Amino acid sequence: MEKEENGTEFTMETLGLEPDFSYVREPEKPGIQVDRLGYLPGSSKMAVFQGTELPESFQVVAKDSGECVYQGEIRIRGNASDGVFTGYGSFTELREEGSYYIKCDKIGCSYYFDVKKDVYLEKSREYGSIIEEMQNTEGIQETVDICEALSCLLAAYEMYPELLTKLWSAGNTVGEEEGADAGEFFRMLRQKTDVLLSLQDERTGGIYTNTGVLQAMGEEGQEAEREMSEEAAAAFAGTMAKYGYLYQEYDWDYANICLKAAAKTWRYLDRAQQGGGVLEERVATGKIYAASELYRASNERLYHNYILQNQELVVSRKTDLHLLMGKVTYLSTKRSVDHELCSQIMSELMLEAEKTAANQKTGLFYVEDEEADAVMWDMTALALANYAVMNHEYATVIENHLHYLFGRNAEGVFLIEEPEGKEAARVLLLLSLVEAERKIIEEAETEL
Repeated sequence: MEKEENGTEFTMETLGLEPDFSYVREPEKPGIQVDRLGYLPGSSKMAVFQGTELPESFQVVAKDSGECVYQGEIRIRGNASDGVFTGYGSFTELREEGSYYIKCDKIGCSYYFDVKKDVYLEKSREYGSIIEEMQNTEGIQETVDICEALSCLLAAYEMYPELLTKLWSAGNTVGEEEGADAGEFFRMLRQKTDVLLSLQDERTGGIYTNTGVLQAMGEEGQEAEREMSEEAAAAFAGTMAKYGYLYQEYDWDYANICLKAAAKTWRYLDRAQQGGGVLEERVATGKIYAASELYRASNERLYHNYILQNQELVVSRKTDLHLLMGKVTYLSTKRSVDHELCSQIMSELMLEAEKTAANQKTGLFYVEDEEADAVMWDMTALALANYAVMNHEYATVIENHLHYLFGRNAEGVFLIEEPEGKEAARVLLLLSLVEAERKIIEEAETEL
């Protein structure tokens, strides 16, 4: 029995069924996808339109005034997929900074977005703050993950030192202060290199798998936490050698400690291999990374010999960050190198980059693969290839991938909402590249 508001009882007819008043409302997806972060004034700007029926034109509207500031045509792509058409609208000619949204008939409106020259710099600062907070994170962390995050940050610094220096001001606070010393950036990273050094076994040079060993020291029943890993050792050797090499001009004594620790762990890996053991793939690629960094730092032939003895692995195409970094370091070192090997590495990097650049043109959202992890890998490979071969087209392709991650995707959402340390570091590397390209374009326009 139920009661009406006046208290009168009545019987609800349910046809013998249990009424179910629960329901889940599916989140609405916009029919117009844009980069919700925004666009650079001088870069290409594209919106994606999706619907069972698409109009011929669209308008870009100023958020505050409601005034139409640009009108363009929608180019419809081929046939519909599952009854949904996809179209594209370019508004590259809109260069005035401000906040906007896009609207059109039959679909509605997009999310708000900005057009401004500091759009990537501001996001870089945001990720820089995330990274700083994670430097102080307590709890168990995987050694390989720490190394990957540090390696990406060090690669970003090596490629764009002025930008990374600008992001970190005195006091380990991300800010806009001019004249920031790059030493602050390295001292921020030192919080984690100190942790890595504590994970090295003093006797053997082996590396513990995660930071749980630091909690387990002196505790009984914690032997499982003290496991060592050759993969962690390879990542440690490459990362510490890279840090030591780049940090020499700021603190030679500490840099030397890092380089010696990397060399010690290299010998640990060498003993494991010479004892008849076959290195797993991730260990083998990590050791190439370590060899290239140690050779650049020390000029010792044993590291170069290892690279030359493993040329087949060096030039192979694998989705492996450490191998990719090892290739780029070998190409950029001032030490004596094998020019034929360098030519092979360069050709391989260019071939993969050209493949990604070509395939992204066929994707609905200008990416080859819509999985976020795959998008991140393609962007990272392109960023490091761009550093080696300096092709400005790659920067445009990377920017398209950033647009995808920041909202120009099927769901119209940020695909990296709460990044972990290594993800934040990798995105910061990519943002650094696009920001550096922006400065190059601005300087070229000023000269004209």
